Amino acid sequence: MKKHSVVAAFLVSALLTSALTGCGGTSESGSSTPAESSATEAASYLDNMTAPGEYPIVKEQVTLSVWIDPPSWIGDLDDNYFTKYYEEKTNIDFEFTRSNMEDHNDKMNLILASQADLPDVFISWGITNAQQIEYGSQGVFVPLNDLIEEYGLYTKQVFAYEDTIEKSVITPDGSIYGLPAVNECYHCTMPYKAWVDKTWLENLNLEMPETTDDFYNMLKAFKEQDANGNGDPNDEIPLARGGWSSEIDMFLMNAFTYNAGGARWFLDNGTVVGNAVTPEWREGLKYMNKLFAEGLIDPEYMISDNETAKLLTGAENGNRAGVVLNGAIQFVDSSLDVKENFVAIPPLTGPEGVHYTAQYPISLGQGNFVITKECEIPEIAFRLGDSLYQCYIENDYHLFGEENVDWRYAEEGEVGLDGQPAKYAILHSGQEPNNFTWSEGINTFLSADFRNSMAVDITNWDSYHEKILYDETANKYEGNGPAEIMPTLFYTQEEQEKVTEIETLVNKYITESITAYITGTRDINDDNDWNQYVEELEKMGYSELRDLVQASYDRVK
Repeated sequence: MKKHSVVAAFLVSALLTSALTGCGGTSESGSSTPAESSATEAASYLDNMTAPGEYPIVKEQVTLSVWIDPPSWIGDLDDNYFTKYYEEKTNIDFEFTRSNMEDHNDKMNLILASQADLPDVFISWGITNAQQIEYGSQGVFVPLNDLIEEYGLYTKQVFAYEDTIEKSVITPDGSIYGLPAVNECYHCTMPYKAWVDKTWLENLNLEMPETTDDFYNMLKAFKEQDANGNGDPNDEIPLARGGWSSEIDMFLMNAFTYNAGGARWFLDNGTVVGNAVTPEWREGLKYMNKLFAEGLIDPEYMISDNETAKLLTGAENGNRAGVVLNGAIQFVDSSLDVKENFVAIPPLTGPEGVHYTAQYPISLGQGNFVITKECEIPEIAFRLGDSLYQCYIENDYHLFGEENVDWRYAEEGEVGLDGQPAKYAILHSGQEPNNFTWSEGINTFLSADFRNSMAVDITNWDSYHEKILYDETANKYEGNGPAEIMPTLFYTQEEQEKVTEIETLVNKYITESITAYITGTRDINDDNDWNQYVEELEKMGYSELRDLVQASYDRVK
């Protein structure tokens, strides 16, 4: 690994001193013991640092080897605009090891397993909690607790922003190995939405559905009548699927019992409940089976995605999909006007008065900034991680590229996602081929204020689309989440092994059973079949898994 130039100079001095004093002899008056030399060396590079929050981070340039894995559409990182800007700002030279977002998990697993050619720092889409515990306990990762205490001016502000943030990164032994990526994407906290073509409602003189019965009757009308008005009463698909957040049970089941996905945990006054075996869960499956059996759900729903949905919504004779389950309006070609016809359906109320929407805490990445044992200047490395948070807190929009080329300050009269005066406007999206950002594969701090103060451009679909998502979430989904939201959990190494083993089986079985019961390959109305399903989950360790989740939750609640 490369060293700070001042450190290197002290090492040369130490070698010369060693040669002059000879091997094994006592040091002459004025010479240093090895411990004193080490302390002097450490003091030298610490003296090279400026105060926390000041730029540049170091007075004399240092080099850090950095693993980074931006999306594949980001170009040469050495020639990247933000790289050049940030190297000049911090006075740190970045020696990159490049991976890509799309395959970073596989490559991360390999480098951690071999521990060969470890960088000084991982800045990435994430190192899992399980990996942090495993490699942290082996000394591969540097605990950040003391560094945060002494140098974490902006890290402390991030932790203070929401108390679950710090709780989510503390391992059971009290260590912090990774700084998280924080993304307070408002519509992402309630992502499971149903979108209906409002012109179909108008064509059939239907109201927006409020209950599961209303929803059923609407779909039935879509199927039996010429809802799209193209003269063919047989080409409508009442309920179709997009891509992101489009699992069939995630919107509909919440009219029967709370459904947040995964192993289907629900917090009831601090107690973890497994909803996937409750009578209410079964009633929800019966309802969805009824929709499927009557041809109200696309028969290819389980294998469809956004591209499949685009074929329906962009059909030559007009849109063929009445309702599309998806987290955003990504199921329509953005060049088509039909995209503007889709509006969100509020959470449905079921027969027992239940009307939840799945809600999640602030999106938190895991281990997005981690220092390894190879780093000889960990304090400086940590300052780098802290300064990335600083960019967001102090509104350094160079994160998005060059001023007045890729972004600009907002003009008077421009408003953000929340309707308040905007602070900045994006001129070129970082979510497409470019070489002016690092994208979001870093320890971001995208607070609500930072995200929402981006100017909305009604002439640009990407910008206007996010405004639609914000408004529909605020007006229709806000307030329908559960009273208690499950936070990100950390397990001990022993617990993690059990959780991984059981959770993989349980989640797969629940998902497969949902599909089987809805499509009718298993009979949801058969008591013996249902009892067999519950027993099989129990054999896999559903109750044991619940106890492990409860133990972890009890440590952070």
